[in-house]
Amino acid sequence: MELHYARLWFSFVLRDDISDPYALFAGRSEFEDAFRRALSCKRGDCQGCTALARCAFPVTFGQQIAKDPEAVRRHQKPPLPFIFRFPALPPLPNAGAACELSLTLVGSAVQHFAVYLSAVRFLIEARRGTVVAVHAESSGGARSVVAGQDHPALPLLGSLDPDMTGPLSTETLSLRFLTPLKLVQDGRLLKSYTFAHLARSLMRRVSSLAYHYEGDEPDLDYRWLSQCSEDVRTIASDCRFVSWNGRPAGILGVARFQGDLEPFHLLLRLGVATHLGKGAPFGFGSYRLEP
Repeated sequence: MELHYARLWFSFVLRDDISDPYALFAGRSEFEDAFRRALSCKRGDCQGCTALARCAFPVTFGQQIAKDPEAVRRHQKPPLPFIFRFPALPPLPNAGAACELSLTLVGSAVQHFAVYLSAVRFLIEARRGTVVAVHAESSGGARSVVAGQDHPALPLLGSLDPDMTGPLSTETLSLRFLTPLKLVQDGRLLKSYTFAHLARSLMRRVSSLAYHYEGDEPDLDYRWLSQCSEDVRTIASDCRFVSWNGRPAGILGVARFQGDLEPFHLLLRLGVATHLGKGAPFGFGSYRLEP
């Protein structure tokens, strides 16, 4: 299975003091507004628009259900084709503080790079920031300056590229969630999780992104992987359910797992890029793999 993506890094400076450390975590409506602005679109919806067939907005936010019933059963509604990584802001006073966020574009979303570039600039400005530089990440972590909106050589990363975390153990592994993980079951946020919860969520997310934005059906034995995930045990955890600004946010912390982990290596590596759980496109469910 291959999944291609591009990652952009936006460096910016805060113009004013901002007391909320999580103020940069955008919701869907805020980014939709910025995206429409980047397209010079003043419409409130796409119905009746004559530019619909060639517009980046519906292919980004429309999330059309697949026509193949089997694909609908496996992948359901397509996920959004981008993933933000937002920083928590430093303590007050923070006017003038230098910050950085990243945006990952998956598969066909890379074709609309110029629109995303403008939209993120508008989003940062709305959050009282000023963009000072934009870089594109290359394989191995090197970065190059993005000179303009029509940058001709945006480097692509992929699931088969060497991973910067180094080799992974086949028997024990830790996951450290850097932003809250929102896993939903029966309409409620889980306050704890097992490896099986993570593995099944990863299978759904990664396979759906690959199907809808790469046009590639992942060669995964879902039933076998699901069964294998049940045998992976949690041997240590300091994970806890947290709230942000008085509202339930999700699970933070590190958990260590033991079992046959090799079948999940590719999924776990891809999850570092795609994030996991509800709110993944807007910065939630970001994790790091640790030995």
